[in-house]
Amino acid sequence: MKKPLEWILLSNLPAATFGQACQLVDFYACRPVIEDYHKGLKTGLGIEHMQFEDTERLEPAIALLSVVGALLLELREAARQREADVTAATSVVPALFVRVLTARLHGRARDDLSVREFVIGIARLGGFLARKGDGLPGWQTLWRGWHNLQLLVDGAQLLRGGP
Repeated sequence: MKKPLEWILLSNLPAATFGQACQLVDFYACRPVIEDYHKGLKTGLGIEHMQFEDTERLEPAIALLSVVGALLLELREAARQREADVTAATSVVPALFVRVLTARLHGRARDDLSVREFVIGIARLGGFLARKGDGLPGWQTLWRGWHNLQLLVDGAQLLRGGP
């Protein structure tokens, strides 16, 4: 018989009952997603490279980019799901973003992209080659692609006469 695994999880929260211990394990299970989010903020969005000298200027910039980071994380996670090829991209982002992306990449606006197609399309705007064996894109190409798509959407909104 093999020796059982002993696992110690350090926490500042109480774990006096089995239920409390299970809750701590659930919290710990979120750690990879949180680390991926922080990696996206640092690697993709480059918050560590900002050159603001005052906290009053740095904090609003990080707050704004944190929202973008959360959206990109949500898109990445949605693209990794088993049903990503049949889930409509419009379930995650506004239809205008899908229409503008397809018009830019395919020459005509469409509404029928899946979540995975949408994420790959964003990454292509950021320089991703989308070859057969490439896998899903990284943070930097997603950020560059999202930035480019946002500019295109802003232009489309201006042409429509709205903000």
